[in-house]
Amino acid sequence: MRISAIYLSIAVFFVAVLSISTGYAENLRVMLHCGSFPPYYFVDDKVNTGIVKDIFNAFAAETGDTIEFVRCPFNRSQYEFERGKIDIEPMSNPKWRQFSKVPGVYSKSFAVSDSIVLFARDAVVSTASPEKLLGKVIGTVRGYYYPVFSPYFEDGRMVSHMLENENKLIELLLAGRLDQALMNKDFALYQIKNRNLGDRLIVSKPYDSLDMMIRFHPSKKDAVPRFNKAIDKLLSDGTIKKIYDSYR
Repeated sequence: MRISAIYLSIAVFFVAVLSISTGYAENLRVMLHCGSFPPYYFVDDKVNTGIVKDIFNAFAAETGDTIEFVRCPFNRSQYEFERGKIDIEPMSNPKWRQFSKVPGVYSKSFAVSDSIVLFARDAVVSTASPEKLLGKVIGTVRGYYYPVFSPYFEDGRMVSHMLENENKLIELLLAGRLDQALMNKDFALYQIKNRNLGDRLIVSKPYDSLDMMIRFHPSKKDAVPRFNKAIDKLLSDGTIKKIYDSYR
């Protein structure tokens, strides 16, 4: 009986140790917007999973968390985040969410997002600064905040033509209904390369560059330290760079 008791004690000890080591792991709901936003995420693509899924799967391998990707329209995803129904916005910056009811808690930076002006080839100006585009109608995405350009939209020095997503912006540029649009550099370059649009669209130099961080709902703030540790490791061993490079 004493031997059985000893074995039972040992078993309980190891279960307790295992619980301590994995007790912080959670199921985390990560927002993905509806549709495709290559190279960050794709819909029904048997070859490409996208930068966001690849990076968060790598994070999960380090943290022990389970990642659940939740798809919904952009505005809806922000609402669900504020309600605590979505735990993570995968790539964000405090400047983008400064007007949110729930700004969130941020990890350290793991990448950089470059913002550019995408021009129809016959509407290119010398620089992408707002001063060179005064009075223009600029294509934007509904619900997005553009730290450099938004003050110009707000006081009427230029007009924001809002559309549902970046794909719509490109279609209006190609149709000649817009001359310029604001968007992410990686997305624009991916579209130009894969749709052979180099003779029709021109990418400006970045007018703004922001650090990309993980935005956590405050209820998940305890996850931030372990994700910061994972970020340090995946940056130092080159994993994040390899993921980005695989889509370029």
